[in-house]
Amino acid sequence: MALQPPEWAREWGVDLVRTQSDADAFLAWVHSLDGMVSIDTETWGLEWWQRDHTRLVTFADDKQGWAVPVRWWGKVLEQALALIRDRHLPVGMWNSGYDQHSLDSDGFPIPHWHNVIDGYVLHHLLEPHHRHGLKFVAGKDLGKWATVGDTMLKAKAKELGYGSEWWAVPVDLPEYWHYATMDTLLTQKLIRLLGPLVDQHGMMEAYENQMHSLSVMWRAEKRGMRVDHKYAEKIRREWLEKAVRIKDYLSDHGLSNPNSEKQIEDIFRELGWQPEDFTDTGQAVLDKIVLAELQKKWPDMAEGIIEYKRLTKWVGSYLDPFAASGGRVFPSINTLRAKTGRMSITAPALQTLPSKGSAGAIRRCVLPEPGCSLWAIDYDGQEARLFANFSGDPGMAEAYAKGLDLYTYVGQIVYQDPTIDKDHPIRQRCKVIMLAWSYGAGVEKLSLASGLPKREVERFLAQLFKAFPKVKDMTGDHAIGGNLIGRPAMEATQRLKDEGLAYIMTSGGRRFSMPDGELYKAINGLCQGSGADVLTKAVIRLDRAGLADSIIVPVHDEIVFSFPKDHGAEMAAEAAELMTDTAWKIPLTVDTSGPFDNWGEAYAS
Repeated sequence: MALQPPEWAREWGVDLVRTQSDADAFLAWVHSLDGMVSIDTETWGLEWWQRDHTRLVTFADDKQGWAVPVRWWGKVLEQALALIRDRHLPVGMWNSGYDQHSLDSDGFPIPHWHNVIDGYVLHHLLEPHHRHGLKFVAGKDLGKWATVGDTMLKAKAKELGYGSEWWAVPVDLPEYWHYATMDTLLTQKLIRLLGPLVDQHGMMEAYENQMHSLSVMWRAEKRGMRVDHKYAEKIRREWLEKAVRIKDYLSDHGLSNPNSEKQIEDIFRELGWQPEDFTDTGQAVLDKIVLAELQKKWPDMAEGIIEYKRLTKWVGSYLDPFAASGGRVFPSINTLRAKTGRMSITAPALQTLPSKGSAGAIRRCVLPEPGCSLWAIDYDGQEARLFANFSGDPGMAEAYAKGLDLYTYVGQIVYQDPTIDKDHPIRQRCKVIMLAWSYGAGVEKLSLASGLPKREVERFLAQLFKAFPKVKDMTGDHAIGGNLIGRPAMEATQRLKDEGLAYIMTSGGRRFSMPDGELYKAINGLCQGSGADVLTKAVIRLDRAGLADSIIVPVHDEIVFSFPKDHGAEMAAEAAELMTDTAWKIPLTVDTSGPFDNWGEAYAS
């Protein structure tokens, strides 16, 4: 019974445009639209920048859905999409950036961004802790019946020998076009459901900001990122040769597969290692922290494993696509992918590159546009400044008022040593502990991350709370045996009692939710989430000033620009002023670096 659609869904009609008569009926339907219409695309793959990318375009209002094959009815589609655009109809989409790219790259008219309503964004604002794919949300909010079409198509594709290669399924296969059209009807229904909820919870401004930022980053995706593909190929070959030498060394010492965690565990057990942490399957945990500990006792083996994994990962993730690109790649800028709302970059994942070491060779591949120089504008310790703002601690405010570096100042106070400066190892230790602590790490993880014994970590926190008492109000004191859970966690707990969901609100009016009682994440959600809001609003200001089309990519709290050489300094100064956020008691300032001939130069010092 649960798989039976409700009465309103049984009234939906779906049609495939096969004949001229069908095409005429479809265009008549488009002419009759007087409200929101949802649009979706089915494509040959994920590389939207390739021509002839789109196979099928589907449309739906509240009662009727249409599937239109692109190769059969390209002109009809062009007419329909132009009508929808020129009449400024509201257009529902789910993950609108991809569908807009698919239509645009194939030369079709696309809806104006200010008319697009994205169900993915609406759902993320309401329930950031959940998955946001259409099938998941439809199954959760409308019922399991809404996922039947997906199941039927998978079964049919398997029966016909297509497997998971849906791009090869004939467009007129009933299970295929019916499934695709149902997706668009589900999108229409869900947006009708989610939109009022976002408004009811006071998040419409946050939604509008997200959509504006999304449109800016969509343009950056469309422009793509210029890369030195010849240099990438040179480094790629060097690193692969090095990886082969490392693998030969490891093989000579009994490790034939450096990617096998079981083999790695066995090798180190033979050397005398006794693992302490295990996965659910009984495998010893071999994460970065554990490998760093193994490196201290067995440096040759551990360093070889770490280096091999790093080289092969970086070649596959960055250098392979750069080298094969012909000089331009098209990273995906995900404006609302993380739970905190931070922007992330995929294909390739630029935000996971470390700031130092040989990652500079990868950044060296990223180039400005011809006739331009590259500039990088980065927020100065954004999360630390936000933490200080939210805590309201007078000692931290005083440090910033004096122009001091927070982690240096904390080190001087906690260790009572005024000689500690930015280059002192204690400053880095303070940074590691304070950031990890704000992310919810306990004493044990803080000890591993900082290299300090647990007792010294506890003494550090006790001194920190004594010198900066408002910090304890923010974080709580559970790690040193106290019972205070911290102000953000208390607010989330109250919302759990009142509304049934534990969450905090970021500075930009978005939720960061903790459905599984993970209240230790509240501070991280507040600071990182608010940092994402700060960047979003900065992107909007840049766009309104006409500077956003110089953005190459945003990475964490940094934006990389390509400015014309003749006006680069002036444009960078204007962008820095626009990104600076003085609305906070402790202003969120930025650091500008450039001009550069490539992104690697920004990290050279």
